[in-house]
Amino acid sequence: MDDKIFNLIIKQSEQCRTPEILKAIKEQERLSNIVHEKKFEFDKYRDRSISLLQVGTRKLKEKYPDLFKDMPKEDIKLDIVQGALDFAINNSKKYSEILDKMKEISELNENNKIQPLLTKSFYEYIVAFSNLESKFKEDRERLFSSEYKDKMASYADEGLLLYHLESPDLPILDKDIQMKDIIDYFLFEDCMGLRIVFSALLNIDNPGVSMQRKQEDIRITIELINNGYFRSATRNLFSLLDSEHKKAANAYEGIAKRKNLFKNGLQRSQKIDVLIDSIDDPWMETAWKKINNYYKKVVATVPVDGVIHRNSIVHGDYESDLIDVKESSAIKLSLLYLNLRLISDYLCNKAEIFEELLLYLPSIILFLKGEGTNS
Repeated sequence: MDDKIFNLIIKQSEQCRTPEILKAIKEQERLSNIVHEKKFEFDKYRDRSISLLQVGTRKLKEKYPDLFKDMPKEDIKLDIVQGALDFAINNSKKYSEILDKMKEISELNENNKIQPLLTKSFYEYIVAFSNLESKFKEDRERLFSSEYKDKMASYADEGLLLYHLESPDLPILDKDIQMKDIIDYFLFEDCMGLRIVFSALLNIDNPGVSMQRKQEDIRITIELINNGYFRSATRNLFSLLDSEHKKAANAYEGIAKRKNLFKNGLQRSQKIDVLIDSIDDPWMETAWKKINNYYKKVVATVPVDGVIHRNSIVHGDYESDLIDVKESSAIKLSLLYLNLRLISDYLCNKAEIFEELLLYLPSIILFLKGEGTNS
């Protein structure tokens, strides 16, 4: 084992595995498992409900083709909910007629029966999510010293982004540890460090088709880095970065306002700026600023000294030295992707909860009212 890496691992054990930090990590894991369990339960009922509604609504329309002709037609989700409520209030006779005819469709009756379970599972999921989010905020405020944050910021300015950390897991404050040592740590033992930080993404339960493709690209990217094919690895990473940047920018689109079509990366970054500014999370605000600053350098038209140049790699400028990728650049780009993924997941999870809350708010109010009555 390389002496410097061995030294880093020893210092990591001594400085970053204190009883307080280990206790925090254990509690984070416990709360994270609860979130996954509650999300699985909610998804199970939601998927079943969607399936029943799709079949049941189609049968209802086939049986009564004119039944919905007076219903408002909207494409903004907030307007759809508001329009449905207004219709129920202002057209009570027609609304009652629709409800009576819905009772003739077995799938819609079955959907009604599972609504209390769906509502309960959603409420428990958002409570679990809120508890985990609060824990992360509390631990980052308590465990990350101002000196540690300053060191993270100086590393981030050089392209080594560590804002994915949920506790201070690297001994970056030690005077004997340099940025090159941290990069070598991620490369050591067949990229074990890199595999560990990506393990949460690679071990997602029941990933959708899109995530399965991303997982395949991440696995291939790590193997390419491990075998020294840094240029090929970064091509994969640029695709992953573009996908995550678009995902983050599209959060909340079509919920309260008409969906925007972003023409370029600058417009996407400006949209993410707005979303980040609207939340009360200093950690995410700092992380996004650092991520965005380095991302701008990577995708700049004019190459930035010491920063990997996307256009030269993606467009195959084989006559330029800029196409040669160093291992340090591959690691930095990997962490840029991982940290951007942190932002996009954060925004999309909150947007999903907000969207579902619009749909299930009346049911949740009734559920909570019932809980209060039973207590």
